[in-house]
Amino acid sequence: MNSKRPVAVIVFSGILAFATSASAERAWVLWQRVDSFDARGALVSSPTSVGATYTTSAECITAIDTLERQWQNPQAVVMRDAQTILAVMFRDNNQTITKAMSFLCAPDTVDLRGPKGK
Repeated sequence: MNSKRPVAVIVFSGILAFATSASAERAWVLWQRVDSFDARGALVSSPTSVGATYTTSAECITAIDTLERQWQNPQAVVMRDAQTILAVMFRDNNQTITKAMSFLCAPDTVDLRGPKGK
């Protein structure tokens, strides 16, 4: 069996310290990223993007809770590393991971798209 691991979980896990220590009064962003694999098994990542915004961390976490319940099925592997992080991997009929989606709730002071050019 061909095993593949989503890199997004590692990246998002590194951001967790920022997300958990931020003030609850800030706006919160639900970040999302989709990773897939080409025919040779090479990782093909999409850019991280804003999925939605919320006024509190609790609202953002509720959205992740809903996504987690939505993908509970035999063809998906759902991993919840923390309240603010969700990763879902989808398998084909051969049990090979073909796609991974990652979600992270973070305060609006954190921008996962990287530094902005001047």
